[in-house]
Amino acid sequence: MVKVFNPIYDSVFKYLMEDDKAAKVLLGNILDKKIKVLTLKNNDYTIVTEDGMKIVRLDFCATIIDKKTKQQEVVTIELQKAFDEEEVVRFRKYLGLQYQHEANTIKITKTHRKTKEQYTVLKPMHIYAIYILGHSLGPELEFPVIKGKYVFEDADGNTIVLKKRYEFTDGVTHDLYIIQIPHLDPKPRKHLDKLLSIFDQRQIIDKNDPKFVNLDEFRDSSDDYKTLVTRLYKATMDEDMRGKIDHEEEIERRMARFRYERAVYNDALEKIAEQEKQLEQKDRQMEEQQKQFVLTLLSLNQSPAQITKQMGISISDVENIINHQ
Repeated sequence: MVKVFNPIYDSVFKYLMEDDKAAKVLLGNILDKKIKVLTLKNNDYTIVTEDGMKIVRLDFCATIIDKKTKQQEVVTIELQKAFDEEEVVRFRKYLGLQYQHEANTIKITKTHRKTKEQYTVLKPMHIYAIYILGHSLGPELEFPVIKGKYVFEDADGNTIVLKKRYEFTDGVTHDLYIIQIPHLDPKPRKHLDKLLSIFDQRQIIDKNDPKFVNLDEFRDSSDDYKTLVTRLYKATMDEDMRGKIDHEEEIERRMARFRYERAVYNDALEKIAEQEKQLEQKDRQMEEQQKQFVLTLLSLNQSPAQITKQMGISISDVENIINHQ
């Protein structure tokens, strides 16, 4: 066993993915593609949402090679990691930015069919979206890895099998990969499952202090697995990493406190709103009772002045009831 920092920590995860070799190994095996060139595009790794939730987002530009067709393609890889249960709208928001951003396009030169003149157009990169989740999606989706790809059908519901890829369909769709940490196989047999086992939280050494995990360095004899374990071991040797993790835990404690206080505040507001609703309902009931009492007295030939004196209300209130009966 080798003791390393837990890669679910943002600082450790970033350290892992900032290494070109380790990032190619992890992303390439998830996508089942050979990654020839990989470039990290963004620096705003950690995003804290308005309600205190935290998402780690890394965007890559990659040149990938399909293992079957050997075709080479420049694509966008969006990697998001979240260990709190998030609303899908947050992930959708950041994915939407990828569709909009001009950085996710390639300039290509085309030739006009009639005039033979050359012109430049923007070709959208295909997007591969990878989500590493610290929670389960639900009882019907209890798998360590879930892949989602577009499927086309005709109007009769028959599947259309595409023999090649098309620029339009690639430009308006994306491939989806979801990794659920709670459902990782405790005894992985497949190569990808063994690589993803570095995130398995059952390997935490001390449940009260989850900074360290024990990884089985002999779980997989491949160079891929050794690359990931070695990079994590190197992070553990980094003198600054412990301070970054401690700072991260302190921030998380503050955010947890913020979320708790916000939840308490929202509960209080809901209770106040409910109380106000109940008071308004009681006021309406009392007004209705007062109206019926005034009408009853009027039916007994009581004058407005007599009703005012008897009920302790103003003459204008009595007249208003009379005028709106």
